[in-house]
Amino acid sequence: MKDAILRALDPAEFALNSTCFEVLDQRTVVVTNWNWDYPLAHRFQRRALELVQETPQLRILICCSHPNVLTHGRGLQRPRKGEILKLVDFDSKAHPNLPYPLHQIERGGGLTFHHPGQFIFYPILKLNPSSLSLSRMIDEIFDFTIDVLASWGLEGLHHQNKLLGLWHGDQKLASMGIAIEKLSTFHGMALNLRENSEMIRALSALNPCGLTAETYTAVEKLMELTPTAIEKFRHEFLQRIKDEWK
Repeated sequence: MKDAILRALDPAEFALNSTCFEVLDQRTVVVTNWNWDYPLAHRFQRRALELVQETPQLRILICCSHPNVLTHGRGLQRPRKGEILKLVDFDSKAHPNLPYPLHQIERGGGLTFHHPGQFIFYPILKLNPSSLSLSRMIDEIFDFTIDVLASWGLEGLHHQNKLLGLWHGDQKLASMGIAIEKLSTFHGMALNLRENSEMIRALSALNPCGLTAETYTAVEKLMELTPTAIEKFRHEFLQRIKDEWK
């Protein structure tokens, strides 16, 4: 399966090589690339999405990070009936001199940020209402993340908040933004493993996801991490997917 995927996707076009690809199970290929240029990664998502739409049983799971970059989705989370969400939308005209490149993309949500200290997970897969619906997929991505971090000793994480994300108290550890085309998903979760104080300072006037920059925290601020934490997290996170997403 790996060889067929390599032939279909032409890794060199996206600054990848064969070592970036691994087979997780008989229907799932994982692509890993740290500090991946955002436009290249986005183009790869689009090509992987086409391949999954052509071969619905295939899953392509991307684990990566990006250099400092901003992305803006289709719009902020909308409140449910009777609910008030105090979110501040991003207006690019009010910020003509942004500190980092900005990309307008297809996912839901407002302005968000990426940096090399994140673990980013993009699931490219065909949804199935009976086995893996969108709501179940999102819940389980968060649950797998909580399980891994709890096994490291970090407690008190939850995603039962009126604002979508992974939270520790009133601080946000991970953002989620999904796009769907022909029942297939792309984009996904960005988990702040490492702290990036430079980016938080730069975002102080930009309201990522409609929130103040100070709302965001990182696993590194809540517990000590080893130098290989991002690879360790990737391995343990994917093991949970392998066990649960049959």
